[in-house]
Amino acid sequence: MSIKKVAIYCRKSREADDKTTASIDGQANSLIELCEKRGYVYDLYSETGSSQEWDRPEFQKLLSKIKHYEYDAIVCTEQSRLTRNTKHYEEVKEIMIKSGCVLVTPTSMTDYTNEDQMFSGDIIALIEKREWQTTRKRLMRGSRESAKKGNWMGKKVPFGYQYNRDTKNLEIVPEDAQIIVHMFNEYVSGKSTTTIAYDFNNQGITTMQWSSSSVARMIANVAYAGHSSYGRTKQYKQDGKRITERTSTEDQILIKDAHEPIVPQELFDKAQRIRNERNTRPPALKLGRHKFSGLVRCGLCNGIHSFQTAHGMKRITSCQTRTYLDNETYSTCTNGGIYVKDFEILFHEYFAQYIDQLEQYIHLLSNDDTQNFDEEINRKEKQIEKLRKDIKRVQQGFVMEIFSQEEARDQIASFKEQIAILEDQIESMKAENNMSEHDKVSARLDNMRRFLTHGDNIPEREANEILRDFIDTIIYTKNGNEIELKIIIKD
Repeated sequence: MSIKKVAIYCRKSREADDKTTASIDGQANSLIELCEKRGYVYDLYSETGSSQEWDRPEFQKLLSKIKHYEYDAIVCTEQSRLTRNTKHYEEVKEIMIKSGCVLVTPTSMTDYTNEDQMFSGDIIALIEKREWQTTRKRLMRGSRESAKKGNWMGKKVPFGYQYNRDTKNLEIVPEDAQIIVHMFNEYVSGKSTTTIAYDFNNQGITTMQWSSSSVARMIANVAYAGHSSYGRTKQYKQDGKRITERTSTEDQILIKDAHEPIVPQELFDKAQRIRNERNTRPPALKLGRHKFSGLVRCGLCNGIHSFQTAHGMKRITSCQTRTYLDNETYSTCTNGGIYVKDFEILFHEYFAQYIDQLEQYIHLLSNDDTQNFDEEINRKEKQIEKLRKDIKRVQQGFVMEIFSQEEARDQIASFKEQIAILEDQIESMKAENNMSEHDKVSARLDNMRRFLTHGDNIPEREANEILRDFIDTIIYTKNGNEIELKIIIKD
């Protein structure tokens, strides 16, 4: 067949061995020379990505153009540059057959409409899959042996440690390690991950934003007991979505006593027993986010109350937070539950009382008392500057292969979220800068009145966001039939 216009495709896996796979520039130079020698008109596609991934951007762009009959051939150094996944290979082959496109390498040309050539291509695909599996096993063995020597093989360094490039091991950061030990002690005392995250955020522990899920991940991380665990999950893309699955036991690596522990083994084991016990409880019929989500705290143990449906009605659950004793038995918080409709009536009564007090207070204020936020704005701007440097550090870490693409994306997204929060706070401070206390209280009072008057007509999620603007928490205590609320307003 006559070949005129071709697509050069170059790919290198980040995990590939440099000694066995030519660099992208090396592939491109040799293939361009081949095309020019044969008189092909070419377009160049190149990228870094795994042979197992289907959704590689340049690869998909190339296939799209082949479907539109824009190329007579794909030119690459070997068939495996396209894919080593047998399922994906069949899809590529089908596209090329329908489009009359052939595969050209420096040593051969494969026309998949020819049965003999297609058979040869199929054999090559099977061999290359076998080679990929062998390479993967060799990398696993190498990782295991390196980890046994105490080398840190993970991508992301756990909070509380720092990576020493000379020793290739983790070293404890004393001030951060104290936070981790405190977290574990709080957890085994009976506090939930949600409560711990709430307390840490309120106490301003580090500049990071704590969440229930981040605390839960740290509690489960064997690194804090001095062990290293790798390969517990695998990721792949399916229909454009990244899928995470737990791997089989034989694919996982656990190296005990790989580095200095932050948390004593006894404390770590106790936390895992409590964690497993909590995870095996029957799942509650939890509600989605609603008006009082994340705001109601127990007046007896300071835990955060959850919500569920009971007999078709929304209900604040009884607390039942467990406090673990030294003998590993526990006591359960006795704070009772309440239907949301009854809680809401009581909340409105207390809230209306607070608004009345605020109206009396505002008459005592003068318009002359102003507040300057310049120093606080300057401090937050420095925090933003540091976070932006952290983003660059992660980006450099990705280039140096310290972080995977997924880890780098997650960390950068977290930093950007923190920057957005700080920028909103700065904008709010600038708006309030040099405002009198009288003006600020008046503005807040207007919002509170609007909520009290029109709150029932506002969607649940939006109502929750409005409440969070001026309420820090609602402390709820039920003793028998007596119910007491204490509304803590934000400063």
